[in-house]
Amino acid sequence: YFGRTSDAVMGCEGGDGAKELVLPAARDGHFYLDGEVNGARVRFLVDTGASYVTINDSAAQAAGIPGGTPASFETAAGRVTGHIARGQRLKLACLEVSDVSVAVNPALGPVALLGQNVLRRFEVVQTRQQLTLRIR
Repeated sequence: YFGRTSDAVMGCEGGDGAKELVLPAARDGHFYLDGEVNGARVRFLVDTGASYVTINDSAAQAAGIPGGTPASFETAAGRVTGHIARGQRLKLACLEVSDVSVAVNPALGPVALLGQNVLRRFEVVQTRQQLTLRIR
């Protein structure tokens, strides 16, 4: 679904023992991965244009995120009101990230966004065929 080539993560450890996650590009050119927010499974789209990790209401309920600080989000479809919950946990295959602010956007579709507030914690290397997230 979403034109992905497979669910396979190409690798989860670098040659020097440092943890890294290597994702193949989907047929649509984007990078997707399955992960977790507070233990709840979520499908992510790597979105370098998103400020925050962003999930929809049903994913927030599954992750036990009852609310947070009210916020407005500028999206491609216009302004949307939601909230930001701080101190959440993410798991991205072999990589775990704690103390993450997660935006809850009720208008978001089923695929969550992996935004800059998490991506900036990694060294990100992108080619046409793959994207690598490596712990700094």
